[in-house]
Amino acid sequence: MNGMEREYTQHGGKKGAGLRTGIVVLVVLLVILVTTNPNEEDFVAWLASEHDIHASYDVNDGRTFTQTIDGEEKKLHYKGGHIGHIGHIGIFSTYSYRFADNEEKEIQIEAVGIMNMLFDR
Repeated sequence: MNGMEREYTQHGGKKGAGLRTGIVVLVVLLVILVTTNPNEEDFVAWLASEHDIHASYDVNDGRTFTQTIDGEEKKLHYKGGHIGHIGHIGIFSTYSYRFADNEEKEIQIEAVGIMNMLFDR
C-alpha cells in the first residue's frame, strides 16, 4: 500500500511541476507581448516608412503631417485617430488615423501592432 501511495505522490508532483512550468511560460509570453506592443510613436514612424507620411512638430500648428508622392510633398490635415488596445493589458493594438489632403480627399490608414511590428489592416 505504501509503495502505491509514494508512486502516486511522485506522479502528482511531476504533474504539478509541469503545470507550474506552463503557467510561468504563459506569464513570460504575456510580459513579452505587453512590453513589445508598439506605441503611437512607433505607429507614426511606421507611417513614414510604409506610407511616406511624415510627422513634424511646429510651435504654432502642433503636429503636422506631409505625404510625399512621386517626389511631390503634400500637406495633410489630421482629421482624427483612434488607438485601441486589445485586452486590458495591451497584448496588441489597433491604430487608425484619418487625414484629408488639400483637395479634401480623405485618407484613412489602419494598422495592427504586435511584438514591435505593425501591419496594414
